[in-house]
Amino acid sequence: MTVVVCPEDGMAALNDHVRTAMEEVPGISLRAREAEFWAHTSVAYARADFPDRDLNRALRALRPPRVDVTIDRVHLVNQYQHPDRGYYTWDVVEEVPLG
Repeated sequence: MTVVVCPEDGMAALNDHVRTAMEEVPGISLRAREAEFWAHTSVAYARADFPDRDLNRALRALRPPRVDVTIDRVHLVNQYQHPDRGYYTWDVVEEVPLG
């Protein structure tokens, strides 16, 4: 289950600036840029396929009020997927302070 992060333009600009800076660091290899950046956060992962329609509808019906979040740093991480364990882990490669 994922949740969109707004404002999309601001998050896309932040992503672009951080990627541009990281591409200049020797030894760091990034994935190719996507045609369009989609800012989101993961709420949950499932370990097996299941009919998620009812769950998605119930979560969307909650619709809590939007909140403001201040981003004061960005972490460049090396992320690993562990399908056998059902989760991801990551190592922080670098921290970029903002502001």
